[in-house]
Amino acid sequence: MRFPNTARLGALAGKITAAGLAFAIFFGSDASAQQVLTLQDAIDIAFEKSYDMKILRLELVQSEQNLVAARNSFKTSVGLSLDSPRWQESVSQVRVPNALPVYNSIGSMSFNGGMTITQPLPTDGRLSLESRFRQNRETTYLVSSEETLKRSDFLSSLTLRLTQPLFTINRIQLDLRDAELRYENSVRSRTRRQLDIIYEVSQSFYTLYQQIRSYEISRDDVEQQKKTTATAKQKFEAGLIAEVQYLQMEVDLAEANDRLVSAEAAMKRQMDSFKQLIGLESNDDISVKTDFSYTHFDIDLDKAIAEGLKNRSELRENEIVIEQQKISLKEIDAQNAISGQLSAFYDFTGVSDSNLDYNTGYYELFDSSWDDLRRRPRNRGITFSLNVPVWDWGVNRARVKAGEARLRNAEHSLEEMKKTIVRNINDVVTRVRDAESRIEISQRRQELAQKTFDISLERFNIGEITADQLALDRTRLNNAKLAFLTAYMNYQLAVEDLKRNTLWDFQTNSPVQ
Repeated sequence: MRFPNTARLGALAGKITAAGLAFAIFFGSDASAQQVLTLQDAIDIAFEKSYDMKILRLELVQSEQNLVAARNSFKTSVGLSLDSPRWQESVSQVRVPNALPVYNSIGSMSFNGGMTITQPLPTDGRLSLESRFRQNRETTYLVSSEETLKRSDFLSSLTLRLTQPLFTINRIQLDLRDAELRYENSVRSRTRRQLDIIYEVSQSFYTLYQQIRSYEISRDDVEQQKKTTATAKQKFEAGLIAEVQYLQMEVDLAEANDRLVSAEAAMKRQMDSFKQLIGLESNDDISVKTDFSYTHFDIDLDKAIAEGLKNRSELRENEIVIEQQKISLKEIDAQNAISGQLSAFYDFTGVSDSNLDYNTGYYELFDSSWDDLRRRPRNRGITFSLNVPVWDWGVNRARVKAGEARLRNAEHSLEEMKKTIVRNINDVVTRVRDAESRIEISQRRQELAQKTFDISLERFNIGEITADQLALDRTRLNNAKLAFLTAYMNYQLAVEDLKRNTLWDFQTNSPVQ
């Protein structure tokens, strides 16, 4: 396969890359105040400001923080509780045997506080150390004797507690694995979406450039048509051509002006769409520029397929879905399985001497409760519980079968995706090669159309051809210019599509970062 001479393309690029300047002149803005963007500039802006990238960054932060939370759930946690003060005074009815009830006034004030240190276990159990302190001050006014009873006491306790699920799934480990999978999925999804954004920005960029160029071609066509119409008018007035030829030129000029208006409207619409895509404001003053030089590179189809199957994030994402389906299946199956729990505690508790005076200080009350704690027998206990499902009318079995079907569906999707990736890579490699060959053909066609029009214009000026023949050559030239631009745009988009399908840059022979 032969490829176009880059020197000839460079000469042509000198004419076409004036699009940015022409665009600025068209809108009547100061070129020095206008931001002229290359394709790479547009991609960089999109990575920073576009809506899609903002969402991707937030999704990655979300999955990252969920992973941090899952990992930290294995670490020791400390909780502090305070209920200070709790005070109330109220009238309480007291029933007296063989007599009418009496109404005593009861008052209480308590200060409660505690601290719990919890250590999750890799076995999904919990080991906790709890410390509690409580001071109570209570008063009771006895109506019958018109006296007030008062008491102040202090309670302190220290408890070691163990809770361990048995015969069931380890949820803390499953939650960690699920968070790891979700985070990996977000990272891979971000890489894939970045390549999609590059392709979308490239497509919008070249479409905008094509619309700008179409406007320029239409504008040049109008200018040229004005000149030929003026020449036709002079010839008609001199009796050299028929009136119908002159009138035809007037009609051609009107049609050229109509095409110019349509090209202007299409350019404005694409400009607005491009700005929104990359994250710019609608009033930002920008233009775009590019060149048409490129370097041929070889594509090894076998390597392209191998890199695609190795690097495509969709495959790993589907594998992650399969792993998540397996986790979900375990959770569903565990809902109707035998499960148990082992609970145990060992407690130190002390209560202050009830004979102490009501106005005894805090320190003495605490000291009294601590003495009692050392003397009092320990509180302890252990509980083993077991849950055995007996009959649920096949509800859980049906849910398990549904989960197994979802798992098989994900596995089939993975295999089908591999076939689709291979087919897409074959297609995009063919498109790159075809688009590259079309650049040379369209460039030669444009050069030939330009020469043909120049000759026809001279022949029209000397009266050798009619206005219809000149209009036909002008149309061929305009079509050739647009065809070359389309061929180059299709080539660049095919190259970007090759990168996102294989995650390999064959131009630099290196992985796509």
